[in-house]
Amino acid sequence: MPLYILKNKEAPWADYGDILLSGMTGHLERQNNLLQLERTGPFIPPVIISGIGDIIITNEIKKKISLSDISDISDISGIEFKPVIKKHIVDLDWTIWNFNSDEPDFYPDSGEPEDYILEKPHSSEIAEKLGDVWELVVKESGNIKNGCYMKGDEKLDILKAENQIVILVTQKAKDWFSENAGDWIQFEQIKIQSEK
Repeated sequence: MPLYILKNKEAPWADYGDILLSGMTGHLERQNNLLQLERTGPFIPPVIISGIGDIIITNEIKKKISLSDISDISDISGIEFKPVIKKHIVDLDWTIWNFNSDEPDFYPDSGEPEDYILEKPHSSEIAEKLGDVWELVVKESGNIKNGCYMKGDEKLDILKAENQIVILVTQKAKDWFSENAGDWIQFEQIKIQSEK
């Protein structure tokens, strides 16, 4: 059974596009073990990797996952949903910009990508438009060595490697995520080998 690395879609405009797409969950410490999200709105991708391998999902995707037949998702011990604190959500709809342009419509005054978010005030109205946002917490299993996944728990459809910040999915999970969030994520197949 093949395994794939789950990644964000390659964003336009290099680091500037990356921050607009993924927002930030690694900038602030967790509060009561919950991620604090800083990002633009009102748009948020249905599934996005933010911070240091944090899987962020919308409420709609959470509902779909809860009803899906992805094995570790239907097993309560396989994953966990944690609410995300929408700490600093700013009004910036970059989805109307020209994605084919070599440059974004504008750069932050500081020139730093994160200042698309940090230079603007929090908007409760835009945060409300995002809806509920969740962290999809998955088990860690197996290791990656020399570009190969060393087998861990074969029953999981979505997992994190124990030794790298990499999210792995089975073919079944890849198909599910492609159907439900395919415009904003991509996959890269990884070799699998048995540990010796």
